[in-house]
Amino acid sequence: MSISKIIIIVLACCAPLLALAQEDMHLDQSYQGMSMSNALDSIKAETKAKIFYNPEWVKDRKVTVSGKGLTVLEFLNENLAESGLKAVPYRGSIVFVANNPELYQIESTADESLIVIGDKNSELNEVVSVTGRITDGGNDEPLIGARVYISSLNIGTVTDFNGNYNLRVPVGKYTIDYSSISYEGKPIDVIIKSAGQLDVSLFSGSLQLDELVITADGQDANVQQRVSGLENMNIETIKQLPTFMGEVDPVKSLTTMPGISTTGELSSGFNVRGGETGQNLIVQDGAVIYNPTHLFGFYSAFNSDMVNEVNLYKGGGPANFGGRISSVLDIKLRHGNDEKYEVNGGIGLVSSRLTAEGPIVKNKASFLIGGRTSYTNWLLHRIKNIELQSSEAAFYDLNAKLLYRVSDKDYITGSFYLSHDDFNFAGEAQYDWGTKNFSLEWNHVFGTKTLSTLWLTTSNYNVNSKNLEEEVEAFEFENGIQNFSAKYEFLYKMHPKNSLTVGAEYNNHNIRPGELSAFGENSNTKYVKMSDQHAHEIALFAQDDWDLGARLALSAGIRLSSFVRTGPDTEYIFDEGANVVREPQVIDSVSYGSGETIKTFVGLEPRVSLRYLLTTNSSLKFSYYRSYQYLHLISNTVSATPQDYYLASGNNLDPQYADQWSVGYFRNFQNNAYQVSAESYYKDIKNSLDFLEGAEIIGNKQLEGSIVQGVGRTYGLELQLKKNTGRLNGWISYTYSRSLKRFNGQYEYQTINNGEYYSANNDKPHDLSMVMNYKLGGRVILSANFSYSTGRPITVPVSKFSFDRQLAVLNYSERNEYRIPDYHRLDLSLTIKPSLRRDKFINGEWVFSIFNVYARKNAYSIYFTKSGFAKKLSIMGTIFPSVTYNFKLSK
Repeated sequence: MSISKIIIIVLACCAPLLALAQEDMHLDQSYQGMSMSNALDSIKAETKAKIFYNPEWVKDRKVTVSGKGLTVLEFLNENLAESGLKAVPYRGSIVFVANNPELYQIESTADESLIVIGDKNSELNEVVSVTGRITDGGNDEPLIGARVYISSLNIGTVTDFNGNYNLRVPVGKYTIDYSSISYEGKPIDVIIKSAGQLDVSLFSGSLQLDELVITADGQDANVQQRVSGLENMNIETIKQLPTFMGEVDPVKSLTTMPGISTTGELSSGFNVRGGETGQNLIVQDGAVIYNPTHLFGFYSAFNSDMVNEVNLYKGGGPANFGGRISSVLDIKLRHGNDEKYEVNGGIGLVSSRLTAEGPIVKNKASFLIGGRTSYTNWLLHRIKNIELQSSEAAFYDLNAKLLYRVSDKDYITGSFYLSHDDFNFAGEAQYDWGTKNFSLEWNHVFGTKTLSTLWLTTSNYNVNSKNLEEEVEAFEFENGIQNFSAKYEFLYKMHPKNSLTVGAEYNNHNIRPGELSAFGENSNTKYVKMSDQHAHEIALFAQDDWDLGARLALSAGIRLSSFVRTGPDTEYIFDEGANVVREPQVIDSVSYGSGETIKTFVGLEPRVSLRYLLTTNSSLKFSYYRSYQYLHLISNTVSATPQDYYLASGNNLDPQYADQWSVGYFRNFQNNAYQVSAESYYKDIKNSLDFLEGAEIIGNKQLEGSIVQGVGRTYGLELQLKKNTGRLNGWISYTYSRSLKRFNGQYEYQTINNGEYYSANNDKPHDLSMVMNYKLGGRVILSANFSYSTGRPITVPVSKFSFDRQLAVLNYSERNEYRIPDYHRLDLSLTIKPSLRRDKFINGEWVFSIFNVYARKNAYSIYFTKSGFAKKLSIMGTIFPSVTYNFKLSK
């Protein structure tokens, strides 16, 4: 069945629920002679209609028209004819508006503080649009999920990802309340004469209020948002979590949410809904991040002082993202303050950071620059592991961002990212890797309804590694990947309830799979250079977000992607058939000239997400995503490491693609104090990758012959309970997830585990996270984070035998048949906030944290000697306390 038919069927099933609007409901009894107040109460109770009005307006009024056989709207307007009021439908509700100029005194007022919206007088019963943008008054960043609310009408809305809002409101005189989490609210008295615009800036609050919510979403956003599987966290939420070595980590914070996990302790690589680490698209200000780690996962690549927001799409994401089949992690850096200079940073036991920002031209151009550096060696020398004690490690990174407001309708930002890591493991292995990224973003507003954005980005990731364990086999291995991307999209708000995004994207990939050479005079390693790979990836996309009624909302998109592999390159031809015993051998090769087409792939990627409101605080969501992935991460580990590299799809390697379905229930209680959600998913993967037994990963020019492709499937259930308010707040997340693979080829060498499904390396059925924050006082917060997960799968020797001079020959189990021990850990942190004075030159806070409170020796992996004896490696098998001082200077 086609996607279009599925959408039609779903909409047809929902149509009866939408057909009867509240204003069209017919009354079946008479209310004549009753007071208007009692009649309204009875109608609301019997019909469940939502009617908003000021009780003073109908005080002492009697019902004069029976109402039997009339619609609710007809009954109200018949009885309000002489009151100066009129009932009008608004977003599934009914509101009373002025039918008399004297009621709101629109034409004249002595209060000069009132803001007048609109430049002409509309009819007094007309409903018009008030639009605008809400920003952070300190740095002009858009506030996402900020609330716009008119209490007298009980209507409101929240801002989108660009801080924009659109509120439909009757003409009149009101107080509009603007608010956002951890910001001071701003009530503004306005006279609305016609459609118009009102931009508002909010400033950070000086007190830690009880109503501080631990998510960046607006009220009921988890229930109301159209897109399924979206996790959104702002940096203030992330900073409340316990830290390791005093460093706030956006990626590790996300792993406390349902459906998101890691495969090893201190790994910044992450797995989403059973997917692999290489199946996640990670972008920072539009530029791709290929390795999101420092020091093998001790730190993530993202500087928390620079980050504005973190959005993770657990499905394929909206249609303007593509190229990966598991998830999209979209990290946006904040803008520098364009009004005053500020410096902030942190000094910790193993790393420090410093950020500076301020205006270049006040209110027109600003800068933001931040850096981090480590002094980690003393930590490694104190870990109870001889190999780590003789190791060395260091990293640094630098971020810079410039903002220039060309005009009221144009602004341009430029972002730069540089990172470098050095790691020496016990003198046996040395790693040196780094990233250089640049992105340019131009936003242009064409009018009140259309916005365009152009991104130009480059990503450059390079790795140099040396293996010195055996002098005669010592080698050096270099690899990397470069990407240039151009993306242009238009956002058109056709209607307050309907916005359309269309655009195009181009990616140029240059991949260096690796160059292997001998290291040292005594090394016998042969020089091997794997052919560089070149490809062009082009996509057209359209995304429509549409409120189909008061209850049903649709987010639907289509992405047409193409991938063209080009020369210069050499493609190998492998033998096939029953005669192949272990792995196919090269029987021929084909050389391609520069720019010559090797292989072309085209993929159609439909995506749809439906939300149906059961009540104002509960909803059901359904989604379907298809996504293609043309680049494959080649790795012999379960978590991200710098030695991993990419291969492009071609004659011997087909692109992976996946279909994912999900359905979820979301509910809020007690005015959003509590949130619960339950979401299940199923993902079907085609052309999943694995390696033949004994495959050589490093420096293998014919590696494609050792790769088999089959099918995979992941499925699971995600549960979460959140408490958003009060001195004690936090959340509990539980995920049951399975990730399985199957390789049942035409020939025996293409078959793994007898063609049966087996656990993927990242298959961990049970995953539990508990995050709690307790406010000991106005300035002191105690935080705790407990995590538990099933041990990951491994292949182990199940028997051994000896012959001749061989002391032991190991016979291994089926692939990933066993598991390492289960994982669990508790972390604590205590944050002491600065005093509440707002005119201080310096504000500082202390963060005391304890990692692995009860010193659990979690197994990172289990290794086996040549004789079959098991050895367990624990990375952080002991308690580790740390302290950090964070400060902020402002002028």
